[in-house]
This record gives sequence, C-alpha cells and structure tokens, in this order.
Amino acid sequence: MTRFFEYLLYFRYRFNGWLVSIYLGALGCKVGKGLKCLRLPSFKDIPKGNIRIGDNVSVGKGVIFEIARTGSLNIGERCTLGDYSRYSSIDEISIGKAVAIAEHVSIRGSFHKTDRDQNIIDQGDEGAPISIGNDVLLGAQTVVLMGVSIPDGVVIGSQSLVRKSDKVHPYGIFAGSPLNHIRDRR
Repeated sequence: MTRFFEYLLYFRYRFNGWLVSIYLGALGCKVGKGLKCLRLPSFKDIPKGNIRIGDNVSVGKGVIFEIARTGSLNIGERCTLGDYSRYSSIDEISIGKAVAIAEHVSIRGSFHKTDRDQNIIDQGDEGAPISIGNDVLLGAQTVVLMGVSIPDGVVIGSQSLVRKSDKVHPYGIFAGSPLNHIRDRR
C-alpha cells in the first residue's frame, strides 16, 4: 500500500511539472524533460521567454520566481530548488548543472536604489548578474546578492551571506556572514 501512495505522489510531482512546462512553453520559455514540482511555483511577473530550465529539475513547494522582463533565469540540468527558495532579479541569474539549493535560500540579483535626493519608493532598481557554477550546494537560509559569481564545486553553509566582494574559489567550503573559508572539498 505504501508503494501505491509513493507512486501517487510521484505522479503529482510530474503532473505539476508538466503544468509548469506548458505554462512556460506558451510564454516562449524553454523547459527540459522531467521537470518535477512539489507544488506549483509562484511567478511575480509573467515570463516572456526569459526562463530556461534544463532536464530533470526538481522544484520544492513555495518557490518564487521574481524575474523581471529585463532579467533572465537559466537553470541547468539535474538541479534541486528547495522549498520556499526565491529567485529575484532584473538582470541574469545563471545556475549550472547538478546544483542543490536548500530551503529558504534567497538569490537576489537586484535591489532598490537608495539615493538621498528622492524617496526610496520612487526610485528604480539596480541589478547585476549572478552566476552559480556546476556541482554547487547552497545551505538553508543562505542569501546570494547581486554581482556574485560562485565557481564550480563550492559548498556554502546554512545561514550564510554571499556578497560580490567575497573571495570564493572552486571546490571550497564556506560559511558565515561575513563569509569564511572553512576548508576545501576532498
């Protein structure tokens, strides 16, 4: 009986992935085979061909895609996007292959401008691209800010803040705020 319920859950994940594939495809986006979605993600702006998702990607529940029409989101194959993660940008967010993103991760490719001569609410946004390499792990509640480039094989520990000024090298393990090098992967 347990096997039957596992099959039903798997079917639901695949069905949700199929619905998202149809939705994005109708809007000019590219979605690979085997998309699985625990629940349907939220889209804060209607995609216009600016989202690409590779094969065999898994999307958790409560995921939010906040990609402006000027921005783009590229997700490589075999990635896992954790529950309640957020992808927000007016610029490009590029995620490599076989990337694991834990729950409550926030990837922010843009911010409000904060000039003094105008109310913040009246100012526009500024952005910079974010690049995440292959075989990367982002721990729970990590925040990745605009302009960051994370090379292949990096592990970022839970509750870390990754800024453009942080020095991150391939296959290193980093954690904290400010970000500290812990050790290299073996």
